[in-house]
Amino acid sequence: MKRILKRAAPKFALLLGGVLLFAFFSNDFGLVDIQKTAIILAAGIDRTETGYFLTAQVSVPKGGETQGGTASVELSGEGETVADCLVSMYADSGWVPKFDFCSLVLLGEETAKSGAMPALNYFLHNEYMSDNCAVAVAAGMAAELLKKASAIDDTPSLAISKLFSGAAEKSGATVKNTLREFAVETLGVSKSSFMPYIRTLPQESTGGSSGGSSGDSTGSSGSSSEGGSGSSGGSSEEKSVLFRAEETALFSEGKMTGLLSPEETVAYNLLMGKVKAGILTVEGEDETPVSLSVKRDKGSVSLTKDAVPRAQLKIELKVLVSDRAEKDFLAGTETNVATDTDERRAEELIASHTAALWEEVKASGCDLFLLSRDLWRSDPKRHAALKELFPSGLEADISVTVKGAE
Repeated sequence: MKRILKRAAPKFALLLGGVLLFAFFSNDFGLVDIQKTAIILAAGIDRTETGYFLTAQVSVPKGGETQGGTASVELSGEGETVADCLVSMYADSGWVPKFDFCSLVLLGEETAKSGAMPALNYFLHNEYMSDNCAVAVAAGMAAELLKKASAIDDTPSLAISKLFSGAAEKSGATVKNTLREFAVETLGVSKSSFMPYIRTLPQESTGGSSGGSSGDSTGSSGSSSEGGSGSSGGSSEEKSVLFRAEETALFSEGKMTGLLSPEETVAYNLLMGKVKAGILTVEGEDETPVSLSVKRDKGSVSLTKDAVPRAQLKIELKVLVSDRAEKDFLAGTETNVATDTDERRAEELIASHTAALWEEVKASGCDLFLLSRDLWRSDPKRHAALKELFPSGLEADISVTVKGAE
């Protein structure tokens, strides 16, 4: 028996080696042929009279001997569904759209108002698409926003993605939502969710040699209304922009129904306990501005157990003074300890923004804090009796406490 195994072992090893070599040379192992594939970084979706217009921002290498890195061009397609748009895009460009690296789905404002879920349906069913992809609403058309020349990055979608960094979230100035979370919340009991709302802030004009004007850079690439690949060229001088995400789009049953101001967005983040390094500027004792740095944010939103429940909105902050009047500094009396006046005026300011936030929530019909879902989870019978109350018929009690950090 040992002699038979000894003779068979070399033959088995050769057979196994042959199988492995065949597998290695006959399989691409998921590798991407960059000559035939469009590596999509972001997708913008706009409504048309007959369906959708899809803009895909595609990563391309920069040209030139001294320049490296990545720029982008835009491919576009039109159809009754997003899938139809991709077929049109492939037919026009010859590039196969690939969403493995897509980090942003941008909805045009009209798309968001008419219904986000039909537009997002393709991405939710695409097995190669990450459900952790960021989602946002563009002021105006998504296609136009993705073609802007960014003042800080050659690729607009990457400049927008920087707005959702951890540091930005800690400041309380913006919100972030993902494809998965938006779908889960919209299809859940509360049928409500949110997205950051993206605007542009014009900057200086860029000349022919700057990042926005080269043939394969963001600002100059364009797409025809009938779809097709991005074209080079563009105007010799164009405005570069900064992207801002200080406002928040509110959604009810998948449709955009409201918009939080920058101040209301900060109030939302404070209530969610997300602010770790934000700045609040109030009027000090001598009527000059005082900036307070948030060191601890303890926020909460809950329901009372009354027959007709009320929302309890609570914010508790610990702050330090990060900037005070110049005369205090020159007199040597400057301190980072907040005064009673600083604390009181900060409480008044935050309470007013929180009250405005709640009124916008009620007017929009967006159960932003998912209170209906929470009640359903804890007491389904009570939820069945009160579900029509959320959120438009729900009154709120607001409590804000600001104390100087020790």
